[in-house]
Amino acid sequence: MKRPHARRPQFIAFCITGTAAAIAAGYFGVQVLGKNTMYAISSGTIGLGIGTYCIQVLEKKKTRQA
Repeated sequence: MKRPHARRPQFIAFCITGTAAAIAAGYFGVQVLGKNTMYAISSGTIGLGIGTYCIQVLEKKKTRQA
């Protein structure tokens, strides 16, 4: 039987690696593309995330009412 928290160290390492990669991509993106371009890219990404979340919430409400 598997322990429920057996993969926790692997998950933590994955999160740290992903965070470091995001910071590095942002830093080098600013160096290459410029600050304003990176602001536009991050704003678009945030907007897509918010839009996706809102669509999911609205779909859940529709399925509950039906």
